[in-house]
Amino acid sequence: MSESRQLAAIMFADIAGFSAMMQTDEKRALALRQKLKDKLESAIEKYDGKIVKWMGDGVICTFNSAVQSIHTAIDVQRAMLQDPVVPMRVGIHQADVIFHDGDVHGDGVNIASRLESFATIGSIFISSKVQDDLKSQSDIETVSLGKYLLKNMEEPVEIFAVSNEGLVVPANKKLEGKGIKYVSDKISIKKRTLLLRIAIVLAILAVSGYFLIPPYLNKLNARNTLLPAIQKIAEDNFYVPTSGFDMAIEAEKYIAEDSALIKLWPRLATTISIETVPSGAEVFWKDYDKPDDEWRSAGSTPLEDLKLPRGYLRMEFRKDGYQTVEYAGPWAKSIGPQIDTVKLDALESLPKDMARIPDNEARMYIVGLEQTGGNEIEEFLMDKFEVTNKEFKEFVDAGGYADTSFWKHPFYAKGVEYTADEAMATFIDKTNQPGPANWEAGTYPDGMESHPVTGISWYEAAAYAVFAKKKLPTIYHWSVVAHTNRTQYIVPLSNFNGKSTVPVGSLSGYSAFGVYDLAGNAREWCMNGSDIKGQNYILGGGWNDPTYAFNDSYTQSAMDRSVANGFRCMKLLEGETAVSQLTADVAPLFRDYSLEKPVDDKTFALILNQFIYDKTPLNPTIEQTINGEGWKAEKIVYDAGYNNEEMEAWLYLPEKAEGPYQPIVFFPGSNGIYSTQYDPEYAPRLMSFVMKSGRALVVPIFKGTHDRHDDLKSDLPDETVFYKDHLIMWGKEVQRTIDYLETRSDIQADKIGYLGWSWGGYMGGIMPAIDKRIKASVLNVGGMVMNKSLPEADQLNYLPRVTQPTLMLNGKHDMFFPAETSQKPMFEFLGTPDAHKKRIVYEAGHLVPRVGFMKESLAWYDRYLGEVK
Repeated sequence: MSESRQLAAIMFADIAGFSAMMQTDEKRALALRQKLKDKLESAIEKYDGKIVKWMGDGVICTFNSAVQSIHTAIDVQRAMLQDPVVPMRVGIHQADVIFHDGDVHGDGVNIASRLESFATIGSIFISSKVQDDLKSQSDIETVSLGKYLLKNMEEPVEIFAVSNEGLVVPANKKLEGKGIKYVSDKISIKKRTLLLRIAIVLAILAVSGYFLIPPYLNKLNARNTLLPAIQKIAEDNFYVPTSGFDMAIEAEKYIAEDSALIKLWPRLATTISIETVPSGAEVFWKDYDKPDDEWRSAGSTPLEDLKLPRGYLRMEFRKDGYQTVEYAGPWAKSIGPQIDTVKLDALESLPKDMARIPDNEARMYIVGLEQTGGNEIEEFLMDKFEVTNKEFKEFVDAGGYADTSFWKHPFYAKGVEYTADEAMATFIDKTNQPGPANWEAGTYPDGMESHPVTGISWYEAAAYAVFAKKKLPTIYHWSVVAHTNRTQYIVPLSNFNGKSTVPVGSLSGYSAFGVYDLAGNAREWCMNGSDIKGQNYILGGGWNDPTYAFNDSYTQSAMDRSVANGFRCMKLLEGETAVSQLTADVAPLFRDYSLEKPVDDKTFALILNQFIYDKTPLNPTIEQTINGEGWKAEKIVYDAGYNNEEMEAWLYLPEKAEGPYQPIVFFPGSNGIYSTQYDPEYAPRLMSFVMKSGRALVVPIFKGTHDRHDDLKSDLPDETVFYKDHLIMWGKEVQRTIDYLETRSDIQADKIGYLGWSWGGYMGGIMPAIDKRIKASVLNVGGMVMNKSLPEADQLNYLPRVTQPTLMLNGKHDMFFPAETSQKPMFEFLGTPDAHKKRIVYEAGHLVPRVGFMKESLAWYDRYLGEVK
């Protein structure tokens, strides 16, 4: 075979811990290897490289250019750090090598191999030979880790880590035990010989250790490889994916007492205890958004101190002789229904395809109905699936349209009452036979028996419910099972295809307690009417609706028989008495901002006067100081500027950067309204990147929140003077906080940024209009609300007067601030010139990806406040 020698960049890559993974979870190991293979092959083609050979989980690649090899490694490593995380290491060297018989040989190959085995998960290690070729490449960033004596290498090798965004750059301490750091170029021959002997001993130990000291090597791998990868995943995600949980479970086997791992556990997992009645049910779980994954067993009930990931899970409770209970959610605060006891029902003891829904509170995360939340809902049964054509045909064949005993309600349309004969004359199919609007000759189209029945009015749905000895759900019962606060998980697995319905339960999107298709497929009629006679709620959206319809409080004429109109039923349990109070008509709150106009400038000037205050002394005192990881904080108390009250703020300063600092004033989410004490660790957990960027973070404690708790119950505006007075206080508090910042020599008070989160994002449409000392704003998951307020407190009137550069970061599936009816109007009303406002919409809910949040926020502040030096 021909042989050639040429200069090439050699890249080694492998999956750390692959052999152990094959022993404990072969399917997962092979899936991770396939992910690496697929991404690597596409990147190799893109950058004109060559895969020389695979060796199990490891691979050797060659390139004509070192730059091409780095770009390939960056693309692949970034992809591997996305869920499911592949714990990959990469080493790259450049040298003359020999290509022979489809393989590659030479010392350069050995150096690349040593670099790869020396690397940590998520990192790319390169040699100085490669570094020399990168000096003119501004898009590739590297840092030197120093010189190291590597296995079987006579001379020390200077190692560089590629430091582009998203890659892991290990601290030197993470490399301890992997090799000997070379300290000086002037080292004596005697000392060099000693070090080489030590290196040889280490190499021998590395080879023999598999047989002699595997516990030590496992501990070393857990501390130097798994732990940095877990820390990276936790840093990049608000909710850590299950891959981080899995790595922590593996690491815990060897370094359970490691303080860094212990500190990470609250981010990675929650510990629960759960029982079933009867006990002895096996509990299974997997990621909600990976319905095709294998189920994992958590053991059999009762389960004590069970660790589960904090992500969104689908779960099953199985016991022979009993109906399997499906559940969606985790046991993590604020994410969904939390249960500690699951009642199991014997097979066939419940009506067919109905699920037991335990006692719950209807929080009403439905736009326009938030004000109705808080009702306690007693245990009930809900149809797992929408009523199908086949099931509705039973009603038709039984003479349901002619039997007046099923039609319990007077007929209204647009406020006008119809006689029964007038109404029934409209409840016909395409051939004038009684039945849904899209049927023919009294039956459904061929092949559609398992599809939801659609094209029916509210009255037809209600009549069927009587026939089936069930009821239409109230909006409160529907909300309990819909789980709309997890829209970003449910909607992508539901039917909004814009083409037609699909068979019920054929998609994997189910809500809490295993109720399918609540999002999309068919809209679902509910029992309650609105404040307009003959208008009833129909929730969840249909196959031909936009996805945000899942979150909207939609009503339409009860006589309407649109092509997507369908329903499901519920059944009350014996002794339930409170439902009569839940069937009353409910007026939805909705504002069509395309029809509303802000007040004129003259009127707004009068509104702005309410925020004027006397410039009295601040009388500041620093009451407390604390130190955290990379920051130090001061609790400052000063006069609030009204009613002789004091207020407090927490000022977080970067530990290493030198002032004066650009301050970022933070207006938080509504969680502070429900808290009685501020946790100083709260803001750094969410926004440590502000301090890491060299800026200061300022967290005022606003009236009605945390330690300044009062009768404020909600962040939602209303038309009371109480709410207006609070808005005035908040506006004065922002101004007084900025007044205080202007007194400090370590603060750049002419470069003040605003950062609003959720409620604070909404307030970002008000506060910058009140105080123009704010120079740039980032509004994280903000928008407009459907609630009305007094003109002096209405966000609509402030938005055109917000003229500062403004960045909006939003989720496409936000259930609080829907994209089209809330986010978009806010962006359009902003008075900021088009060139200086920007809206980024993520495939997310009411929480955008952490990396995107950090990256875009810092870029915005760099652009408009100036880069931190």
